[in-house]
Amino acid sequence: MTSLLSLAVDRLRVIVCIDGVDISRADGNDGADPWHVLVPVNRFVATGEFTTAVIACCPGCGPDCHAVEARIRREGDVVRWEWGRRGARWEGERGTALFGAAAYDAEVSRLGADHGWETATHRAGRLILTDLELPAAVKGVRVRTDDAGTLEVWLEEPDEYQIFVRVPWDERRPDESAAAVRDVLAGPPRRWHAEWHSTTGRQTPPAYAGPSWQQVGWA
Repeated sequence: MTSLLSLAVDRLRVIVCIDGVDISRADGNDGADPWHVLVPVNRFVATGEFTTAVIACCPGCGPDCHAVEARIRREGDVVRWEWGRRGARWEGERGTALFGAAAYDAEVSRLGADHGWETATHRAGRLILTDLELPAAVKGVRVRTDDAGTLEVWLEEPDEYQIFVRVPWDERRPDESAAAVRDVLAGPPRRWHAEWHSTTGRQTPPAYAGPSWQQVGWA
């Protein structure tokens, strides 16, 4: 017997319901920030290989503190979820849900096409990070803005480096600002005005860094 999936964004949290039951806000949790599951790709999309999406997390710290994840895979006419708390120690406590693939795909596509929840920053971030070509092994994480009219693009070389590229930002024109940022990031990384941080304690920058790149540390 298949279940019914419902997805929504409420106060900048992605809320997941299965058969009408809210599983994102159960047990004192909250839904994931849209950055974690919708940008730059919709992580609810089901393929023939297992992928993961955060469906609940710590309301204060987000998924880095505590997370409930769904492992998602398409199996013919159904989509399988194996979901539960993140980590090998919880494998035996994972639940399973099966969804009719047609209804599942329609709900996931509907959420992915609905951008009504986006702030100007979210919109710019989606436009910047979606299908962004970056150096090999580098991926886009999210963007953030400050009151000084600056937008910061957060990139990562997973388990190696965090990279922060800062560019001018006009909140009134998020689409134009996003296009300008993409033009900057499309150029050689050596020309970026960037800061970098090694997550492993290295004192040397990435091989693709330019002379203007500056190292930052965390107190």
